[in-house]
Amino acid sequence: MARLILILLTLTGLLAAGTAAAVPTEDSIDFYVESYGALTPEDDPRIAIAYRVFERVRAAADQSRHRTPRLVVIGGDTNAWAIALPSGHIVLSRKAVTLCFKQADENLARTRLAFVLGHELAHLAHDDYWHEEVERFLADSPDTQRIAHFLDQNFEVREKELAADDKGYIYAAMAGYPVHLLLERNDTKTDFFTFWMQQTQARISASHPFPEDRAALLRERLRMLQEKVAFFDMGARLAHFGRCSDAIYFLREFQQVFPGPAVLNDLGFCALQQARQAMPPRQAHFYWLPFLLDLDTRMPRTRAGLPEDEYRFLKHFPLNGTATGYLRDAADYLKRATESAPDYLPARINLATVQLYLGRPHQARAVLAEALRLAPDDWQAQMLDALALYEQSDADIDLWSAAVKRLETRADMPPAWRYNLARLLDIRPRNSDADQHWNQLATLVPRLPRFIREQVCRHQRVQPQPQCLTTPPAGRNVPLPWSWPIPQAGGTLVTPSLRARLFAGWESIPFDWFRAKLYGFIHRAPHHTAEVMEMDQYLQLQVTRTGLPSSEQAVARACPRPLHHRRIFQGTVVTCNNWAVLLRDGHPREAWWISR
Repeated sequence: MARLILILLTLTGLLAAGTAAAVPTEDSIDFYVESYGALTPEDDPRIAIAYRVFERVRAAADQSRHRTPRLVVIGGDTNAWAIALPSGHIVLSRKAVTLCFKQADENLARTRLAFVLGHELAHLAHDDYWHEEVERFLADSPDTQRIAHFLDQNFEVREKELAADDKGYIYAAMAGYPVHLLLERNDTKTDFFTFWMQQTQARISASHPFPEDRAALLRERLRMLQEKVAFFDMGARLAHFGRCSDAIYFLREFQQVFPGPAVLNDLGFCALQQARQAMPPRQAHFYWLPFLLDLDTRMPRTRAGLPEDEYRFLKHFPLNGTATGYLRDAADYLKRATESAPDYLPARINLATVQLYLGRPHQARAVLAEALRLAPDDWQAQMLDALALYEQSDADIDLWSAAVKRLETRADMPPAWRYNLARLLDIRPRNSDADQHWNQLATLVPRLPRFIREQVCRHQRVQPQPQCLTTPPAGRNVPLPWSWPIPQAGGTLVTPSLRARLFAGWESIPFDWFRAKLYGFIHRAPHHTAEVMEMDQYLQLQVTRTGLPSSEQAVARACPRPLHHRRIFQGTVVTCNNWAVLLRDGHPREAWWISR
């Protein structure tokens, strides 16, 4: 952790009362294991938690090419709290684990552990072993005042420690821990840094503002992240409305400061959408495949069988260079997302879809095995696994029957599931079985995506195709139950004077991406009750979190036609024309408007 913490971690016994000898300088893990003994997860439930936290943070952290990080928890009477060794081991004492749980619930304790371990992982990633220099400097004089003086004079040490604080904070946050808790004052009126110093380094001069400085710097980091998250939010919303060519710039802006799994997933989502746009429609929509955004990112034919030139597998479609490039970009983003978060589902769903488009069903199933381990009941993962199983068929093995059997076992079929089952049934001469599914989908035509709607109308036998494709007349317009931050925003040129008037008292975050010729502002109302994205001097997207109805049914009444539903990670987005509403647990949380 920070410089004061690491001194005690590396100079075992130097600051202990009555200790006159310096800690041995061995950097071997064997020294610590032989001296203090290694503890396993079976020895203590809290030790087990520390190991689990380490695995999550390690997955999120930068990695050195020279070593693989490994955690060893030691017992014994030692003042070595946490230390990174050149071998790649991180030594964590039982006392440090106990300290992280002191005056803390399990959530806060896990977050403390994540930061401590993240700090040490940062040292490993950047080959920081400055404690050896400190040992040599202080070997003959373990005087606390001299330690303080040495650190005050050593700018490089200070910079490395603050950098490790910063990286450790980011790693812990990327791993999903609520790092803001480290900066909050607890019942003892101290933040985590002051608390740690009081517990481990009480003899260092209390007048030196080390912990206050550290907390202040990380508060500034948190403030900056909270500002930059506006770019992630806007990027994800633009992606939902199909504007990925703009969305990627917002997402990349956020990725620069917080390359977590969600932004990598949404960048992969956008690259996948761009790849599909570069494909012929019948290839892009051969199956109805799932795509998960994380916000917290379709000519008649005979029914006697497929014509000889009709593709029977998605993997048999040729890929043009543009689509291939986007798919490879998507795979890269999504693989990085899965590697940075071993328990992150959306990127695995999206990566499996990419592998199917690339004609790699075996790789898709390997990814889906991980997804189903995380979420055994996730219907999208189950559906993809059945499709990938069928795509594994070759001249020597026919897996069509096995795939169909899997899909037929589900009673409550979501529309995408039923569509893909009908697709497979159509590939073999079982038209009557396929008909029942196409006909059931025909009852949902107004709610289906455009190309899916065309395919359903071509195959169904309920009504003539032209009638099926006819868009039902829209109902009467009902006033929205909420108000937009800037009513009648479309088409108005935002001059500097108008901007100042419209957004007086708001926070305005500028952006200017020269190569893309995109510039503008993200305006945020006080308390983040509303947001407006201005681009090229026009209002492009608005968000409100106030005045929303209490249910999806009330939202539906405001739309003159059936709402379109999109599943996202931990929620749903319902869309009507140029507005959408984000639902969490069935309740409206945000309303979005986009300029068309």
